[in-house]
Amino acid sequence: MQQAKPAKIAAENQMPMPMSKPNQQATGSKPNTEILTTLKLRQLPALAETDAIKPTGHLREYKLEAKPARWELVSGVQTDAHTFNGTVPGPTIRAKEGDTIRVILKNSLPEETSIHWHGLHIPNNMDGVPSFTQHAVKPGETFTYEFIANHAGTYMYHSHFNSIPQIDKGLYGLLIIDPQNKGALKHDREYTMLFGGWNVPNQSGGQQKQTGNDKMTGMSKGKANEPKHKGNVRSMMNHGAQNKDQQKNPHAGMNMPPTESSKDNAGSSVMGMDYNYWTINGKSFPDTDPIEVKQGEVVHVRMANISNGTHPMHLHGHDFRIIAKDGHPLASPSIVNTVTVNPGETYDIDFIADNPGEWVFHCHELHHTTNAMVEPGGLMVLVKYIK
Repeated sequence: MQQAKPAKIAAENQMPMPMSKPNQQATGSKPNTEILTTLKLRQLPALAETDAIKPTGHLREYKLEAKPARWELVSGVQTDAHTFNGTVPGPTIRAKEGDTIRVILKNSLPEETSIHWHGLHIPNNMDGVPSFTQHAVKPGETFTYEFIANHAGTYMYHSHFNSIPQIDKGLYGLLIIDPQNKGALKHDREYTMLFGGWNVPNQSGGQQKQTGNDKMTGMSKGKANEPKHKGNVRSMMNHGAQNKDQQKNPHAGMNMPPTESSKDNAGSSVMGMDYNYWTINGKSFPDTDPIEVKQGEVVHVRMANISNGTHPMHLHGHDFRIIAKDGHPLASPSIVNTVTVNPGETYDIDFIADNPGEWVFHCHELHHTTNAMVEPGGLMVLVKYIK
């Protein structure tokens, strides 16, 4: 409801103006029926839960090459990265419940690696954890992962060997499984937000970024801080494997992560997590892609946190529903304007585009909305209404 305009202060000894009745509109004006409420949002159905699936017989095959590349986090700021197929994040892997997913990994990195399918219920020998379920994939070798997509939801895939520096350099991606039965809930648009953290050494910047009609000025590339030294992952893994029975453990005695980190110090420290750049889908604001919507649309956003930071994501101008967590639909979606996405978690949310304008959607751990401690940057996207 529109608020009534404040009445002018009556002169001394003058009778006060009568108060208007609740919900009363000014004489001659039309009633305001477009009131922003959560009513329409609450009336949307919940996501359908999976009870059983049938194998579809369809094969979804993907080829992933783990390889080094230069990656630009924000205009003018590049760093050495570990990538799948040259991009951060890697290609989105998508299938329907019941499909067979086959991923052929080629390792073109100068070190061993693997892929873990985060949150999926798959055969043990496909879980991608060296020293436990498979040998690490050596440089120049290939390994084929194959499993049934058995539960709809939003998931991640990522390295699980020397995983802190490899993930912090970009070796991850999104995996989406669509339901066989879509249910009653329909969305007009879908967006994904995969949160990453970076420590980029020896970067200068602090320059402004302004393009076209962009109202945001002072977008700094920032100046990075020096990273701390990484911990010795090899000694920890050796300690964990030293008492295993060689006969019962087919992976005992396999190669461990290198004793020294590479000359490139990009990435977080093991203990300090000294990130100075934060990214959504591999980019820091203002280079993040906007969420474009039209009036009245129902918008689905999939959020996943591969970083070692906690991100309370806050949407301006709207409420949204939490419709699923870690791939599991909520029978009674909760309506909020902020959701905290912890490391390793995924959330599915949706909202109704009912408040035109240009709004920010950002992490409310506010130093995560900086580039090398200069704001605005980092974990922020714009929600833009288009015609």
